[in-house]
Amino acid sequence: MIPANLQIVRLSEALPDDLPALQAEAAAEGYRFVEGILEEWDAGRYLAGDDRNALFALYRDGMLAAVGAVTPDPYDPAPDLLRIRHVYVRPEHRRGGVGSALANALVQQGFALAPRLSLNAADAGASAFWEAIGFLPDAGGTRRTHLLTR
Repeated sequence: MIPANLQIVRLSEALPDDLPALQAEAAAEGYRFVEGILEEWDAGRYLAGDDRNALFALYRDGMLAAVGAVTPDPYDPAPDLLRIRHVYVRPEHRRGGVGSALANALVQQGFALAPRLSLNAADAGASAFWEAIGFLPDAGGTRRTHLLTR
């Protein structure tokens, strides 16, 4: 169950107004995740009606706290595989359940459409986070560090 002060929104018509601020925070930490979202948005990847490409924003007390996406794996075309991508949680919202709530929504969306989910954890902290959710380390795929099978 999602706490009352958290709201998860699937984005398909417009990006949040404060996404540039979130992008700047990510870039300051050396992450390009949000830039990838913008590039894919401009390419039309997250249009309404396309369930295999889903972009989510998580708001905490009305403030954009995190973003993430589920898409077909661009590095492994297996039809039974989707990839969790572009996940970024603002530093002030980490370790408070925001990342877990977003991750659970991404996993739920992914498993509604495919039995396997992959991702590429950016660092040891991200690896530990995803492993706590149930992902297993996996070196068998191209540009993949973790895999979760339902």
